[in-house]
Amino acid sequence: MKTLIHEIGVIDKQGSKHPVNFKKGLNVVTGKSSTGKSALIEIFDYCFGSVENTIPMGVITKTASIYYVALSINEQDIVIARDPEIASKGFFRRVDSFNSEDIERNYFSNSYFRPLDDFKKHLRDFFLDIDDVDESLAARSNRRFNAKAATPSIRSFSSFILQHQNLIANKHALFYRFDEKEKRDQVISHTKIFLGLVDQKYFHLSQEKERLSADVKRLERRKETNKRASENYKQEVSPVLSQLYASMGFKEWPLSLEEVLRHPRDAKDQLDGIIVPEKINYNSDAGTQRYNQLKLERNQKTAELRKLQRQATSIEKHIQEEERFVDNIKEFSSPKHVHISASICPFCNTEKDSLHKSAVKLQQAITKVSGNLAQARPMKAKFESSLVEVQRNIEVSDKELTALNQQIVEIEKSEKQLAEQKSLYESILMQKAKLFTLLDILNMADDAKLEKQIKALNKQLKDINKALKQYDVQKGLENASKKVNEYMAEIGSYFEFETSYKPINLHFSFETFDLYHLTSEDEKIYLRSMGSGANWLYCHVTLFLALHKYFVELGDKCAIPSLIFFDQPTQVYFPNFNRDNSTTFEEQKSKEAEQRKQSDIQQDVDEDIKAVENLFSRLSIYCDELEQSQGFSPQIIVTDHADNLTLSNGVSFESLVNGNRWRTRGLIDPIFED
Repeated sequence: MKTLIHEIGVIDKQGSKHPVNFKKGLNVVTGKSSTGKSALIEIFDYCFGSVENTIPMGVITKTASIYYVALSINEQDIVIARDPEIASKGFFRRVDSFNSEDIERNYFSNSYFRPLDDFKKHLRDFFLDIDDVDESLAARSNRRFNAKAATPSIRSFSSFILQHQNLIANKHALFYRFDEKEKRDQVISHTKIFLGLVDQKYFHLSQEKERLSADVKRLERRKETNKRASENYKQEVSPVLSQLYASMGFKEWPLSLEEVLRHPRDAKDQLDGIIVPEKINYNSDAGTQRYNQLKLERNQKTAELRKLQRQATSIEKHIQEEERFVDNIKEFSSPKHVHISASICPFCNTEKDSLHKSAVKLQQAITKVSGNLAQARPMKAKFESSLVEVQRNIEVSDKELTALNQQIVEIEKSEKQLAEQKSLYESILMQKAKLFTLLDILNMADDAKLEKQIKALNKQLKDINKALKQYDVQKGLENASKKVNEYMAEIGSYFEFETSYKPINLHFSFETFDLYHLTSEDEKIYLRSMGSGANWLYCHVTLFLALHKYFVELGDKCAIPSLIFFDQPTQVYFPNFNRDNSTTFEEQKSKEAEQRKQSDIQQDVDEDIKAVENLFSRLSIYCDELEQSQGFSPQIIVTDHADNLTLSNGVSFESLVNGNRWRTRGLIDPIFED
């Protein structure tokens, strides 16, 4: 997802602003120790919804009143922020166009703060349109309160974005937050969503497949065992028994439905002694009461069904309207150029350009409006979820209404027969015969009905499997891994891996998130078994650059923000630089050379500088090449001590720093503190 950070900053308790501005492509924040470089990645993480505030304790945390990040998501500018005094809330504000001058203490009005969970869901909607990620309704029913599975969170994105100082050259971990198994498993599970391999429809189809498969198995078990106490048995016997008792005029049932179903043969013998002419109560209104009750229930069920049908129609209309809206927005294009003829005064022959200026302003207004429309929050997934639920309720109500109507028809048919001079007892005997026939042959009848139901369900399952096959998630993940591996082979070839790992042959799996080097003998050497901090660093950098190259090629299908933070990647070459207090980088290099000489370290500082220059050169080349081939590059933000480097592609290192050099100042200018 095209994402660009405009600014990361702090509003201090005196109301002063301390901003750090960024541009597209590669950005470098350089400076000495304790200036707040590493705080930038933590400020972003906190503003991006982290429950825990991990901004390093010190002057920044003591001074800060508001932490904020201004960014663009698919060209829609927003400002997000956190107030450490109200950690349970997040600030969210959409803007037509970000202007740094607008940011001051009063900008962060309380009306834009919302509960943190709502804040994260609202921000997520800019990246994803999904409401239900349960593939199994059975698993949902086993959860407390029948809760849905956790939907993808923006917090999962941070694993693909942030490479902290203690992570970037770590041999035991590749991804941020993966030290917690639950979070790791959640990111891996949701990756198929992030890569656009599945959508909301996929999960609804999976749910239906499980539900129908369970129904088929249940019916097949019923068919095999043919239990007389089955649900169909009750549905067939109950209305006939009820009508028989009503015709006899019984207020109380002499033999309950449960007893009839439990011992059907004994029930026939007992009913022979109960259903006799002497026991008919001709004055009873039991039949009328049952008829009226059934009609009342039918009216209520009809009203319920009509209401559900109206709901389904309304939801379908909303889905169609949103689809039409999205299609119209895609077709909308604002004018790229303005061609206005010059206006010349006929008297003084003076040329006027006021009309041209007005046309340019109109073009800008149309572009802004079309951008805002294109960023309207999607609702289709929520509507689809609601429609599926309503359709399931319609199916249940329809079956219940059909059963009620059938019972009413049977009563009316019986009354018609009485009017045609047939005796009441004759009608009762017909009901009794029908009941006894059911008790004798219901098993065979059930087998036929079950077979028909199973056949219909299997047809539905066939259609669902055909639709699910189009997604082919497994193949999609394999192809994604293959692409990333190809990119790693290319990117890694430019880095200074140890000779024993050349040519580097890294392999990554989106199914396990493991990374390893495959030797020419097909031996897998995992990151944890690869020696030297430089190897670990280049594995991290190679993997993340390859991942984001693949994400960029996916375009809007990929939900992951196109951002990468690398915090102090050169520490593997200059571990002593964490005590960098020099006013210039050249001075610090001289100190490093002297320390190595005193410690009898043979590795030359200039050789390490060349390796560092190569690293930054490759980052710059990576951004330029993607910009040229895809029209867009991930934004890479590097915080480090290195400075005044010479890049092999001719790009000025000063242009990458862009004023973010902190040797005589810090994030909280002029106070230094990490």
